[in-house]
Amino acid sequence: MIGFILAYWWVMLIESIVIAGILGVLYLGADKLVGREPRDISKLRASMVLTAIITFIAYISIIIGLGQALGAANASGLVIIAAIFSIVILLGQWLLGPYLINSIYRARPPQTSYERELEIHLKHIADQSGIKTPKLRIVDNAMPNAFAYGSPIAGNYVAVTKGLLKIADKDEIMAVLGHEIGHLKHRDVAWILALSIIPVMIYFIGRSLIYAGILNSSSSRREGNGGVYLLLLGIALIAASILFRFLIAHFNRLREYYADAHSALVTGRPESLQRALAKIHLSIKENPHIAREAQKASFTAPLFIVAPLIEIQGGFFTDIDYIVESLKHEEVNPVEELLSTHPPVPKRLRFLDRIKTRIALAP
Repeated sequence: MIGFILAYWWVMLIESIVIAGILGVLYLGADKLVGREPRDISKLRASMVLTAIITFIAYISIIIGLGQALGAANASGLVIIAAIFSIVILLGQWLLGPYLINSIYRARPPQTSYERELEIHLKHIADQSGIKTPKLRIVDNAMPNAFAYGSPIAGNYVAVTKGLLKIADKDEIMAVLGHEIGHLKHRDVAWILALSIIPVMIYFIGRSLIYAGILNSSSSRREGNGGVYLLLLGIALIAASILFRFLIAHFNRLREYYADAHSALVTGRPESLQRALAKIHLSIKENPHIAREAQKASFTAPLFIVAPLIEIQGGFFTDIDYIVESLKHEEVNPVEELLSTHPPVPKRLRFLDRIKTRIALAP
C-alpha cells in the first residue's frame, strides 16, 4: 500500500517536471510556433487539413513505436484497455455534456420578447447555413460570451449570456450566433473529440508504465533495468500526450478562424463580428477580475466565442470602430496564444478584414 502511495507522488512529480520542461522549450520558440493569422480561407482550410494529417500520422507512429518497444502482445493489451477507458470518458462527456452544461449554467429557454426575436434570427442563420436550427439558451451570467454545444442524444444548442446581450447590439449578436452556427455546421465538437482520444489514451498508458517502472524498480532487482526502461518509456509517452494537446489547441484555433469566416460570409457583415469581439476584449481588459463561474466552462471552453476566464460587469463603448482599428495593431503575446484554444482578438480582427475584402470583391 505504501509503495502505491509513493508511486503516486513520484508520478505527479515526474509529470510536473515533464510539463515544466516542455513549457520551457515552447516558451523559447513560441513566436515561431504560433505564426501569423491565415491569409485567406483557402490557406486556412489547407492548414487545418495539414494539421489533422500530421496529428494522425504522429498518432499511428506512437502506437507502432509502442508496439515495438513493449512487444506486440504486451502493447496490444495496454492499448485496448487505455482505448476503452479514453473512449468511455470522452464519449460520456460528449453525449451527456449538454445536460450537464444546461444544469451547471442554468441555461434557460428565451423568455422576453427580445430573446424570442433572437430565436428567429438564429433559425434564419441556421437555414442559410444548411443545418437544423439549434435550441437557443440564455445564461444569466454577467460574462459576455456565447458557446455552441450538443450531442446526438441531446441535440444542438447555442447559448448566449446576459452579459453579451447587455453590451452588444442586435447585428453584433447575430454575428456571434453565426460564429456558433459555424461550429455546429463544421462539426467542431466531433473533430476535437476524434483528435483528443489518442492523446488521452497515450497519457493513461504513460502513467501506467511509470507506475509499473517505479514499482518494479523498488520491489525487485531480478528484472534488471526493466523498471527503468518502463519508467523512461512512460515519461516519453506523457511528454508526447502533452505535445499533442498543444497540437490540438492549434487545430482548435484554426477552427475558430473558420467559424469567424462562416459568420462573416453567412451574415455578410464581418464588421459586426469585429465589433462584438472588440467589445468583449475591451470589457475583459477593463475588468480584470477572475470569474469563479468561468471555471465551470471545462466542457465548452473550446467553443466559446472567447476564452472564458474573466467576469464582466458590462461596459460602455463610445467609438467601437476606433477601438476595432486600434486593436488590429495591438501586439499579441505568443506564449499566451500557444496556451490558448482561441486566437488573439487582434489576429481575428485582421483575418476578418481579409474576409471583408473577399465579400467586397464578390460578384
